[in-house]
Amino acid sequence: MAKKVDIKFRDLPEREKDALSTLEATQANLKNRVDRKSATKEEKESLERVTKVLDHYANVNPAGKELVDPLFVAARDAFNENRGLLNVDVGNHDAGKLVLGRPPKLNVGRDFDKVVKVSLVIGLLADDAVEAPRVVLLGAPNSAGVRIAHDPKDAANVSFSKAFFGAVGEMQGLLPLAELTLSILESEGDNNGAGQKPPGEVDILEFARVMRCLRDKGINQTEPQLRRRINECLDSIQRVGGDRPLSDVQIALPDLDQISDYQIQAENVRLMGSIICAAMMDELKVFQVVDRLVEMSQNGTLPIGRGTAGEMLYKYWKETPNRMSEVERLNFYAICIGIPGGDANSKGNWEFNDLWIRFVSTVSSLVRQKTIDRLLQQGVPAAIGQQQVRKAARDLGRNLSAHGYGMALYAAIELQTEINKIIALLSHKDIMSAFGARDMWQVIDQVATLELGGARNTARYATLATCGAIITAWLANNVEKFNRSTTRQVIDLVAVTSDDPPTAGSEATSRPLDYDLVNACELWLADTAISDDRIEQLAREPRESTAMTSRPIQIPSIAREMLDQAGVPGMGFGMSSRR
Repeated sequence: MAKKVDIKFRDLPEREKDALSTLEATQANLKNRVDRKSATKEEKESLERVTKVLDHYANVNPAGKELVDPLFVAARDAFNENRGLLNVDVGNHDAGKLVLGRPPKLNVGRDFDKVVKVSLVIGLLADDAVEAPRVVLLGAPNSAGVRIAHDPKDAANVSFSKAFFGAVGEMQGLLPLAELTLSILESEGDNNGAGQKPPGEVDILEFARVMRCLRDKGINQTEPQLRRRINECLDSIQRVGGDRPLSDVQIALPDLDQISDYQIQAENVRLMGSIICAAMMDELKVFQVVDRLVEMSQNGTLPIGRGTAGEMLYKYWKETPNRMSEVERLNFYAICIGIPGGDANSKGNWEFNDLWIRFVSTVSSLVRQKTIDRLLQQGVPAAIGQQQVRKAARDLGRNLSAHGYGMALYAAIELQTEINKIIALLSHKDIMSAFGARDMWQVIDQVATLELGGARNTARYATLATCGAIITAWLANNVEKFNRSTTRQVIDLVAVTSDDPPTAGSEATSRPLDYDLVNACELWLADTAISDDRIEQLAREPRESTAMTSRPIQIPSIAREMLDQAGVPGMGFGMSSRR
């Protein structure tokens, strides 16, 4: 059988089109947030990155010279950074045809085996839904050598590199069979059936899935009826076979995970970080401290001169009617994260605390299992612990997502904005000098002690605020990972327990890695003084998930009154009736 090297992989252009649409939608969303002056520093940086990529893409792509599909770009760069894998450069595909060679003489598919290697590795990565690093423009715009590449600073580089070399290893074991299979798939995709140009078309994802199907059936390159075996796998993958005898049709249930992403809205989960942070600030009496400073400034008992600090206090006082009151804040805390307070008639998220502690405990317990002494004491395989973490994360994520609908988004944005103003005010040198303080925490302690009846444990609540932001950000960023029952692991234990674990550092509150999550969970447990026995109990004895819809549901007022009188929790939130 002739081996064609200019095979068109038809799903590569489709992936590119989807990636471009995603980038454009991301740009529009970030622009909207910047225009509303609600964007964070990270979002502004993301907008700048995306805009540079799209501007360059628009300038050069009439000639088809650049790609923005993160998976293909990252795989291309990985092959080129490890040239020993192919001994040729991998270029951008040409409308689905792989381009191999070195410029200016780019040869389309110089060697068939190299086409097999590249296509199979990318297909395996796509089949595993591997998260690829974001794309970024390297080099100054409009300068020589500028190109779109994977972002070397993206936290996803570590996990992608691990997945890439895993796919390369899997490809090497399948290579002799893969060369035969790709030729047969190309001939099956020949639209004129004559083996003439144009060449047949192949889906890169189907290629990978066929290879795994053949491997799972124990079929190798010596199979005498390979074409029939390949077609059997294709029928299974493409859900073909409605006219076959029922005894020959394998049961292939639909992947319900593919349609379940709506259950957890990542942005609804993310905003809870601001709510938790504001709640911890309230526990520290931060809002009361600022109110007291305003009052002292009005009375002339705050020893600061004319300057920006006084102006900030004045503006804070003028904006009082437009800010949430203490009662309104407490209402949102109760509704979103179940902290008692606020309106006694409001229905709070009373499930939150139990779900939160269970998730934190299962994460901690999973990592502790990796130590030798814990393994000797426990016979629980790590895979079982991963599933317990998955369930705890899914239950908590659904709870936070359901309670993040409606006005909670705008409340979270306002609270975050207000906290930023308060931090700037309390960190002002004039305010710190007035109390002989070295930082804002000392200002809070002194004002709370002298004016508000006593200070709280500043270090404890500051730590809890940071940990809450890290945990909610991790949940929001990893919805697809823990909301799918088919992903291999939720937490990368190898990276977390290494001698030098990767960490997001200053970006931990917005883009935390697995180590940042584990560290935040351990700190939360330490600062809330939960015993090891209680941690093990919560991790080992998960409870049944509560009945909860994916979002609030409208029901008639008369029905709501009847449910309230009967003591039935409010529909759509799975709330407990206990107070």
